[in-house]
Amino acid sequence: MRLLSGVLLGLVAGCSQAALIPLFDAQRLPTAEPDATALRRCQAMASGYPPYAGALAMGSKYDQSRSSKDELDESAASQYQQQVEGIYQYLAFLGQIGEYMRSERPAIRSAAQVCFNEALAPWAESMALTQPGASKQGEAVRKWFLSALATNMMKARALTAWEINDGQRRWLAALADRVQAHASPRRQRMDLYNNHDYWSSWAVMASALVLDDPARLSWAERGYWLAISQITPGNKGGVLLPLEAARGKRAEEYHAFALTPLVLMAEAGTRNGLPLYEGRGEQLHALAEQVVHFWRKDGQGVRFKQKQIVIDDHKMAWWPVYAHRFADRLPLPEGGADRFGSRFTGGSLAGLWVELR
Repeated sequence: MRLLSGVLLGLVAGCSQAALIPLFDAQRLPTAEPDATALRRCQAMASGYPPYAGALAMGSKYDQSRSSKDELDESAASQYQQQVEGIYQYLAFLGQIGEYMRSERPAIRSAAQVCFNEALAPWAESMALTQPGASKQGEAVRKWFLSALATNMMKARALTAWEINDGQRRWLAALADRVQAHASPRRQRMDLYNNHDYWSSWAVMASALVLDDPARLSWAERGYWLAISQITPGNKGGVLLPLEAARGKRAEEYHAFALTPLVLMAEAGTRNGLPLYEGRGEQLHALAEQVVHFWRKDGQGVRFKQKQIVIDDHKMAWWPVYAHRFADRLPLPEGGADRFGSRFTGGSLAGLWVELR
């Protein structure tokens, strides 16, 4: 399988006409002149999100004296929130624009497209979050930011006529370079390789799809297979990820959080001819089933000794993506797929495909 994957990627890289296929389908929706009132309102809001210019020196919000790191340190959490507030508010704003791109009114979608491009401009011009010297948690913030940014770009391209410009391309590539530089050495330490590395791989893969960069896609695919190799049978059924299982009362939550980048990589890879759901990749189905058991609190499969916290719906952002391809395996619960969305995925990823690839 690995040989086949390499051959497929080589064909993609060697054919100048074979552009990478993004995660979402182009919707080919009707267009119109931007709604002037909606555009002015969006532009006014965009001015409230200046580019982040601080250091990426964030510390963890969890008590570092506990090996499980499952208890919040109130003081550290408060400081962390202050440090990332502007970044996460900006990501939420981009996600909000993305939701307007789903509007039934062409003029609103066009206004959202213009506003999205203008909202990106100052951040791209300042090369925000590409600064060196990041702390461990700062590197985490950078990769989550890159994941959200690239995913929002793919949503904009699918729902509107938006296209990346040269300045945005340089910014996205610089962010991906930083993420790869930090993540690559960690692949030599499988005792440390965890959800952070999964998110790094997905962030770079998402960037590859926006930038049409097969080399980055190949780098991310290697990270995917390292993650798949960590899926381990439970003692009494089910499967688990050992390093996420070590997170005390947050073990179930971290399994859900770790699954999102894996499913997004599997789906994006499949759309580009990589059999990431096949062979050893079939273990991803077992992990998805286990995480749904965790979310439902039905006690099936793996059971941890410590009482677990409830998994928030936003940690299940992977589910609409998975259910789109495997609706018979894990159908979404009634109540709408929009509830399953994260700031790191630009909100809900439901309804962004026309057909299976």
